Amino acid sequence: MQNFFSFSPTEISGAVVIFNILLASGISLIIAFTHKKTHSGLSYSSSFFATIVLIGVIVCVILIVVQNNIFGALGILGAFALIRFRTIIKETRDIAFVFFSLAEGVAVGLNHYATAIISTPLICLLAYILYKFNFGSESASKFILIISKNSVLNEESFREQFKHKKIGLTLLNSKKLQDNSFEYVFSVRAKDMALVDKTINEISPSHSIIKHDLISGRESVEY
Repeated sequence: MQNFFSFSPTEISGAVVIFNILLASGISLIIAFTHKKTHSGLSYSSSFFATIVLIGVIVCVILIVVQNNIFGALGILGAFALIRFRTIIKETRDIAFVFFSLAEGVAVGLNHYATAIISTPLICLLAYILYKFNFGSESASKFILIISKNSVLNEESFREQFKHKKIGLTLLNSKKLQDNSFEYVFSVRAKDMALVDKTINEISPSHSIIKHDLISGRESVEY
């Protein structure tokens, strides 16, 4: 049992293989749970959770196979070149977690245990800090304002009334509907959604606005 299912001089012992797979699985689960905890938006999928876990384990096994075997590495590289991935990752941050799991799988597969064990909690902590304190975000929140009225909107006057409340307004789209009413879509920048809603309610009578919709896009990747 000294070599535990090691049938050839170049083959890694089964005990090492099992240990590496278990360690890669544990690390990948930590990464997947960190992604789930820090994910914001509407695009979260349980299949992506499984992908993060499996990709770390699979890469670990690949590295175990190709260790010190340049021909095996080239063969696997050729096999992966034939695979076409059609899944679209909607949030760029998700790509980082895929590479995170992949990198830790490489570290475990090459027996760099200290690197894998130390780097995993540190990177997970960094991801949580970035999520918790919302680094990189703008001070003002962004909203979408949709208004409907029976006549053409005086954009200059409308925008000026928002400007007095320190609310940024940018026209995105305007169109005439089949019932001869007009619809305008604005991008709004403000610190408080309630302030925007209060302002639009105050000026609606003077601009003959029939109805309005205010949509918050904060922390969502897509609708």
